[in-house]
Amino acid sequence: MSKMISIVITSYNKELFIDRAIRSCLNQLLFSKQKEVIVVDDNSTDQTLVKIREFEDEVKIILNDMNYGVAYTSNVGLSESTGEYWIRVDADDYLSMHACEFMSAILIYNPDIDFVYTDHIRVDYLGNTIKRVYLSTDEKLYEHGAGIMFRKEKLIEIGGYSNVFRNCEDYDLLIRLKKNGAKGYYLPIPLYKYYIHGNNITLDDSREAYKQLVRQRNGL
Repeated sequence: MSKMISIVITSYNKELFIDRAIRSCLNQLLFSKQKEVIVVDDNSTDQTLVKIREFEDEVKIILNDMNYGVAYTSNVGLSESTGEYWIRVDADDYLSMHACEFMSAILIYNPDIDFVYTDHIRVDYLGNTIKRVYLSTDEKLYEHGAGIMFRKEKLIEIGGYSNVFRNCEDYDLLIRLKKNGAKGYYLPIPLYKYYIHGNNITLDDSREAYKQLVRQRNGL
């Protein structure tokens, strides 16, 4: 029986980028594996839904009834997914066509590994490479939490994302995974691409305050 990979795109007001994100997930090159693509929209107020519905025959669409934040939206995608392996893609980012094949292979052949992460490529508006971002340390990994492939059972085991966070939800998730004994694997290949456009949640002024809260809640 082939393995199932769940790719969850979380979206809020990303009409300019969401179609690119969806196409990158649909175009994954997989061998002896299946995939499902789930788009969870966090009550967008722009034309994001128009873009998403262009793919309604190919993806599962879930619409939040109000804006809850990325953590809550990610948990919706987690609960609605059916795959053994789970990866979240932000709506303004996208995947290399080999991303899911390479990362899932690590998990399939290494049952002691709970999640796999790769380097990122920062791109401009047109998708041209600006620079490679190496996630070679935990500190760098915690700042770039999307694009990680997890064993879904491990995420369920720790209760998924903490809904209290509207920023740093990945930072908190990864710290809790580590505290729970989860083992990560760093694959030094740039397979996740992201665009800095000024409205990214990682640039929010409240991020440092949220990081401090995460550390306090986790006894760091």
